[in-house]
Amino acid sequence: MIEDIDEKCVSYIRTVTQVTKMLQGKWTLQILCAMRNSPVRLGQLTRMIPAASKKALRSNLRALEDAEIVVRRDLSSKVLHVEYDFSDTMRETLGDLLDHLESWGKILEGKTKDTEKKVPWK
Repeated sequence: MIEDIDEKCVSYIRTVTQVTKMLQGKWTLQILCAMRNSPVRLGQLTRMIPAASKKALRSNLRALEDAEIVVRRDLSSKVLHVEYDFSDTMRETLGDLLDHLESWGKILEGKTKDTEKKVPWK
């Protein structure tokens, strides 16, 4: 019985660690949040995340593509038009994850206002 609990715990830790490693890219979360409601183009991302270079955004987008989290759609005809969006298999779970992170952030923000402490990441 205890061995079953330990195996479940180890599996849980491994899975959560894998996800957190994926999200640790410098601009990864910002990119995912930007495409939360609709597909985005690279130019849109550069306007939404002005501190990130196009090179850094492209690199993160490629990593997300390789992980099959994001899909790149080439909608070009005469003019280059590429959009990035969540893959169908990731859309719902990623949306839920981002919504939960937002809720958690609001809770943390409220606690820091109540105690008048600054959040360490600001």
